[in-house]
Amino acid sequence: MNLDLVPEFPSFRKVELADRDWIGEAFLEHQAEISERTFASLFIWRDDGRRSGLSQLEGHLLISWERRRFGSVLLEPVGPDPDRVIGVLQEPDMAAKHGFAGVYGLVDPLVGRLKSAGMTLESVRDDWDYVYRVSDLAELRGPKYHTQRKEIKKATSQHDISYEPMTAERRQSCLELEEVWCNMKHCILDKHSSAEDMALREALTHMEGLDIFGGVVLADGNVQALTIGERLNASTAVVHFEKANPSIRGLYQVMNQRFCDQALSDFEFVNREQDVGEPGLRRAKEGYHPHHFVEKHIAMFL
Repeated sequence: MNLDLVPEFPSFRKVELADRDWIGEAFLEHQAEISERTFASLFIWRDDGRRSGLSQLEGHLLISWERRRFGSVLLEPVGPDPDRVIGVLQEPDMAAKHGFAGVYGLVDPLVGRLKSAGMTLESVRDDWDYVYRVSDLAELRGPKYHTQRKEIKKATSQHDISYEPMTAERRQSCLELEEVWCNMKHCILDKHSSAEDMALREALTHMEGLDIFGGVVLADGNVQALTIGERLNASTAVVHFEKANPSIRGLYQVMNQRFCDQALSDFEFVNREQDVGEPGLRRAKEGYHPHHFVEKHIAMFL
């Protein structure tokens, strides 16, 4: 991990595409479960507030992030002894002094160790990641997936449906679909939706330089759904985006099933990120029967 490339805390610099290889190696050495900790995630969200700033402290990589509820936070320090570095950051003249609310995205067994050391941590339910077995979502077997199979049948019975891996040749069609989706959902009126729109466009624009992969669903010959993901850790892929034309019923279910079946066979699990406390999204994610959650915590400074 070449920390000579980043400033000492409290100084930060924004992540750059040239950082991909060494950050990727650091993440591979210190693998995480949270959906935020991939290089593509850092890069495509880099223009949203204080996200994706890089710094170093006592031989560890620090990454700045943003959460709506907390404001500016730091992700878990990347390195051999995050417990020690979090302790240093909690000192009164350290992170809080520079506007950081806490260290976010902490999971067991680190959470257990920090609690044993006397730290107070809060579980952030709205940000728990939903993790599924890839085979469950690819096969959709049994009565518990009846609704998903019904929705897929609705789409395939009314439209000529096909799935393709995402390629540069489909980029413009994907950008046009995102514009249609945003117009229908009024992205411009919501800060988070606008930021997500920007991040998705960054992913599509820089897809050749990022270790991401994706798929598209064509309905009657036109791209009407897309998804983008990447490797999270040795056993898990993460899905960063999934968009479909909301006027065509069943496309989300088709996209999910086809992507898992045709693109994720090398993984045991797929992390489909959080529900951000949105009731409809929570129902949809719970309806796919997660294998487990990644229960994220925050250790507060302020």
